[in-house]
Amino acid sequence: MKKFFILLMVLDLFFIVSCGGGEAEDTEELSDVPDWDYSNVVSDDEAGDSEAPVDNGNPEQTEPSSEATDPEQSADPGISDEVPDNENTLPEGCGNETVEYGERCDSVAPITCSNLNSGMTGATKCLPDCTAFDMSRCEKKTWGVLNVRFFTKFILDNAKTGDSNYFSQGALPYAAFNGLYGDAAKFFPQSGDGSVSFAVTDNYTGTFGANKRQLFVKQNPANGYPRHELEFAPGTIKSGAEYKINAVSLFDLVDNLLKLVRYRLVDKQNGQECIMGIGYTGSVFITSVFPENMDLYDGGSVEIVANNVEFYYPTEVPGLDEETTIPEEVLKYPLCSK
Repeated sequence: MKKFFILLMVLDLFFIVSCGGGEAEDTEELSDVPDWDYSNVVSDDEAGDSEAPVDNGNPEQTEPSSEATDPEQSADPGISDEVPDNENTLPEGCGNETVEYGERCDSVAPITCSNLNSGMTGATKCLPDCTAFDMSRCEKKTWGVLNVRFFTKFILDNAKTGDSNYFSQGALPYAAFNGLYGDAAKFFPQSGDGSVSFAVTDNYTGTFGANKRQLFVKQNPANGYPRHELEFAPGTIKSGAEYKINAVSLFDLVDNLLKLVRYRLVDKQNGQECIMGIGYTGSVFITSVFPENMDLYDGGSVEIVANNVEFYYPTEVPGLDEETTIPEEVLKYPLCSK
């Protein structure tokens, strides 16, 4: 009988130890699992076709461009033309007479159009929402005149612009490009067109096959067109640098030795993007850039100013003849009809 009680006690002790050991092994809690951030994840389709905007309820939808998938068209930035919904949104501080981040201008005082661009006459003033000047009050001297004042705290990487959350970090709801063009004067931006301006950087293959980074500054209205773009020569950028508007020279021939920049006025006709205007003369100044003299990827900041840019319908650029034509790489798009 004594042996029976001893055996029973041993079994009870073994049962208690076994249960206690099981509780000690199960120590994992949900709080130990990392909280991964998937907000900037871009799918293979988005990364490979950044010309197609993400559908986030915006009215602007751009058809994919065949150039975006052509490896020979290395100068094509392949930018998404998606515009965030900024309806009824005023820049913070609009009306305090001080131009702040997110504002193109902020004053009720008139300004002469020639102060914006020497190719314009008349007087204008800032729109009530501080997003642009009222260019309908100005007149032009040449076929097209342009002034640009752009600043962003975040430069986008072209490979990620298919992600709407990422794109919104560098999309500014104001018009950086202001001007007039056409045989019958058309002004841009038009009041209330929801213009969004942004800067992107992309890979470029140089003359001898070396890869460089290339900066683009763009502006799209909510309906997508006309789109404005500045394409800078590939290579590093330095504060205080001056880039000359050029309608003929190839970047392949000069790379970053000559500081050139192209301006394009891009429209859409019969469902296809086409070029309506090409920059002829003027300068674009790099007011500031960060990081300086570095290959630009996502992040960083850039500020540019251009107040004297003249542009023309591509076949009417002054000085063109049979021996001096605009190369296809410079035009990049088929010609629009007037």
